[in-house]
Amino acid sequence: MTIVFTHLEFYGYHGVPDAEQEVGHRYRVSARLEQGECKAETSDQISETIDYAAAAKVIVELGTGTQFRTLERLAREMADEMLRVFASLSAVEISVSKIAPPMPFILESVGVTLSISRKG
Repeated sequence: MTIVFTHLEFYGYHGVPDAEQEVGHRYRVSARLEQGECKAETSDQISETIDYAAAAKVIVELGTGTQFRTLERLAREMADEMLRVFASLSAVEISVSKIAPPMPFILESVGVTLSISRKG
């Protein structure tokens, strides 16, 4: 079973220049949470799957409560924390984008995607 988050947004304070860490930006996260067998598909019990709100909270709390220079590090911390908090996960894919990044180009966003599994 795969749980998918699409375009979860928050305001955070990440970036290479100190000014970016002071002013902040909007960030967008999408995630794929692989959990192998999921009994909730037949039992209809939330206790037998991953609580979507709890998973979203992990992402937002890391994005708003910590500071990193790179999106790569932010994505890794989010993925590691998801695996730590939710024992039934076998793999996580996290995409983190900075919306309207401060650069001399016009782009909607720039970001990274990271995939990790419990096996490494």
